[in-house]
Amino acid sequence: MTKREAIKRLTDYLNSHNIRYISAIDNGCMQITMVHNSITAPDKCVESCIWFYEDGMEARVYYSALGAEICRESEHINELLRVLNFINARVFLSCSDGTLYEPHMLYTPRIYLTEDDCYDITITTILNYDFYEVAPVETADYLTAYCPELLDKLAPAIYGVLLGQMTADMSITYITEKILEE
Repeated sequence: MTKREAIKRLTDYLNSHNIRYISAIDNGCMQITMVHNSITAPDKCVESCIWFYEDGMEARVYYSALGAEICRESEHINELLRVLNFINARVFLSCSDGTLYEPHMLYTPRIYLTEDDCYDITITTILNYDFYEVAPVETADYLTAYCPELLDKLAPAIYGVLLGQMTADMSITYITEKILEE
């Protein structure tokens, strides 16, 4: 699959499912940006961007500017990093939404705090165009549902730590009980 075919396939999917998006050019690359409604995330939304490079796509799902501001002002970044390490080690290897496939088996996402002074907490995944061609529906679902929903589910644990309402241990227990054992 080519970059152009991937863009067309994804925009057709978004249009057919009435998912609102904005397309733009960012540093010479086509970019699609979406805002997803959420329940627990700051501003009740999670945002995502997908960049289309020559050899593959990069997808990032992250909290709103309010979420980044809470992170920027927090005195609990070290505890947050411990929680993010736990998520990378355990959550992406254990989550299942009860469908025929488990998204973590198809993709290798990572959650981290960006180092660009923006304080974004993001799930980032690199996706190969050839794999997108083989699993188009699964890939589109992963981009538009799995990652945004997971980030929303993680918000109480992440922001509980950042706001000093939870320790890292309490947050990890919350994730284990509320997300891993669902």
